[in-house]
Amino acid sequence: TVDRFLLDAKPPVGAELPGGNAAPFDWSLTAGRTIPRPWLLAGGLTPETVVEAIRQSGAMGVDVSSGVERARGVKDPARIAAFVAAVRGAGV
Repeated sequence: TVDRFLLDAKPPVGAELPGGNAAPFDWSLTAGRTIPRPWLLAGGLTPETVVEAIRQSGAMGVDVSSGVERARGVKDPARIAAFVAAVRGAGV
């Protein structure tokens, strides 16, 4: 059994990595659905999109990777802080 699900976008064809590709998850797929375990939303989230993603999907938590990078594989502390502030402001 699993404790939680991580809902993420399918990597684009030819992607080098299984995640962190900035591919957006279709947030509407979870709206109004009952998912049998707690779940987190991933897939193309950024400081600019995370609040709307939470609102549309009903996510109880989020995961981010490339959405807070200044260059591929290089995390940006300012973008991380902005992401965390946005999530906290959304009440997650």
